[in-house]
Amino acid sequence: MSENKETNPFASQPGTQTRLRAIAESGLVVVVTKAFGPKGESLVDQEGPQFSGYPGVKLLVKQGDVEETVVLSPYFGDPSKEGGTKFVDGKPCELFSPKSRTPLDKIPGMSTEDGGEYYAIYLTSELANGELVAVNNIWGNTNSRILSEDEVLLLFADAEDGGA
Repeated sequence: MSENKETNPFASQPGTQTRLRAIAESGLVVVVTKAFGPKGESLVDQEGPQFSGYPGVKLLVKQGDVEETVVLSPYFGDPSKEGGTKFVDGKPCELFSPKSRTPLDKIPGMSTEDGGEYYAIYLTSELANGELVAVNNIWGNTNSRILSEDEVLLLFADAEDGGA
């Protein structure tokens, strides 16, 4: 099935097949098809850009006085995104649900080497009681993690115990 270049700009980019091949060579391809913000609202952007056939995950991002909607690739490990051209690499951002404008939940006990923090994109409607994708708030740092419910509970327990 061929994809229309006008409706899917990622289908016409030469890097699309290479990008997906590199992800698949890791042995596993994970596509985020459900994503929820802190109030249970869907973050999947059904009307926005498609990434190799799947809708992206939409966030509202602020860096200083600059605010922009950004749509992330739903492929875990894929750094592709649409939007955010005005942000400065290496600087922290604030991450929000675009619908409720509520800040994403910070994940205690997780940080990046460059001083960033990780925030939750929930994969189930149970929110804090389910699995999540942890995204960091440093623009240009594409490191993220998928955390199981048990890993999330351990992080919260460690944070309450003071990390001991």
